[in-house]
Amino acid sequence: MLLAWSGTTAANAEEVQLTTLDWPPYSGAIAQQGFLSVVLRQAYAHNGHTVQVQVYPWNRAVKAAMSGGNTVLGFYSASRAECSAAKGLTSDPIGYYQFGLAQRKGHRQQWQTAKDLQGKRMGVVEGYDNGPELTALMENKAVQVDVAMNDLANLRKVLAQRVDYASVDTQVFNYLQREHDLHGLELAKQLTTSRLPLYVCFNSGTRAQAMLQALNAGLKKVDINALAQAYVRANAAGKRP
Repeated sequence: MLLAWSGTTAANAEEVQLTTLDWPPYSGAIAQQGFLSVVLRQAYAHNGHTVQVQVYPWNRAVKAAMSGGNTVLGFYSASRAECSAAKGLTSDPIGYYQFGLAQRKGHRQQWQTAKDLQGKRMGVVEGYDNGPELTALMENKAVQVDVAMNDLANLRKVLAQRVDYASVDTQVFNYLQREHDLHGLELAKQLTTSRLPLYVCFNSGTRAQAMLQALNAGLKKVDINALAQAYVRANAAGKRP
């Protein structure tokens, strides 16, 4: 059954439907739907498949993929914890992320350990995996959590002094700072996670599992880092998609 779905002939070519969130430059309503979408299309092209991507708010993207059966097959960009929470299966890595804390420029105190963050007002985006260190602080109620619907709203809370910090991926921060003139912000020197992999999270449908294997085979033929770097360079001139 798996081989029938992953063949490379025109007769076996499939359109793979996935969902994602607006998370530039990784994905969203931007040029080529972000560099992870470029990676996925190139990987699937090695098997003769095409990709259709629907962009939703994060929680809706997860729900649509996990209840999509053999129509919508999965969602990205997922951490392993996010996919596990959705009861899905992860692909091989399609990219990498790293979270830090956005703060107002001229912030007096640079945090160094988790203890320095205790009692602080922390902006996070609904549904995101913020990494083990910050997640532990949140679960222990050691920080005051303020939830936003997306990264841009989260960063603007820092500028408005509604929160002390905003948890954000480093590349997302750089993109949004440039595109939305958030020059009153900076990233704290200390990051909150190491460089971690991102995945497509597939549902348990038969076709989804076949397309997971097809994706993994195609990813072996794709230089993910080169594609990501080329995309960022091409879109770093401040152009709006």
